[in-house]
Amino acid sequence: MELITATVLSSRQKKLVSQLFSVCREREGLTLSFPSDDGDFFVLAMEQDILVSALALYRLEPHLYECTAVTHPEYRRRDYFTKALKLAENHFKNSDFSFVTDGHCPSSAFVLKKLNARFWYSEHMMYLELSRWTPPVYALPPSFAMTVEDGGLFTAFAQNKKIGSCRVSPMGDGVYLYGMEILPSFRGKGFGKAFFLQVLNYLKNTSASVTLQVAGSNTAALNLYKKTGFRITETLSYYLY
Repeated sequence: MELITATVLSSRQKKLVSQLFSVCREREGLTLSFPSDDGDFFVLAMEQDILVSALALYRLEPHLYECTAVTHPEYRRRDYFTKALKLAENHFKNSDFSFVTDGHCPSSAFVLKKLNARFWYSEHMMYLELSRWTPPVYALPPSFAMTVEDGGLFTAFAQNKKIGSCRVSPMGDGVYLYGMEILPSFRGKGFGKAFFLQVLNYLKNTSASVTLQVAGSNTAALNLYKKTGFRITETLSYYLY
């Protein structure tokens, strides 16, 4: 076995990683992706010309890295991942790693238990098909207004004051909505709901669908999204090691 480290993957290495993930998707229904273009550090385990395991670290904050890893189903239980992880740990000493799982791969649960990784939080991916969506009837709070700028920036105003914002970016034939925020002093007064529905009303004329993510612990936002018509398409669980 040869362990290769890199901060940037070559075209050939990206192709090998893509082929490895394709095998895991076909055999186990894996839905996660590998940050071939965005990762900060990579470890590739090779057996001759075969990529049997790949690990990527993405920097979230100082001393905290999100770790994505996969091993070919026919090469598991041979310590390829263990050795790749040990190498990454030695490179980033005194740092924590966050592992994410979509719950589709039994071996992931086995590895996380073996590592004694502790549950951190869960996050739901939610989806709304706008062509079938009927906006609910609702009243706008007094003095509420919204602006839309090129680049997908939406801004909410009340009493001539900026009270919130969110952004969208292209995602297939739809958009990905993120960064939805309302100032604390304007929460619980209908402004957040009004802003969210106004954004969806605008997107209904320009996009086929909306995808967003919400933390499992954010029950208020989760309930709003469900009542609006969003459905959960995937739940990701994060663990700290």
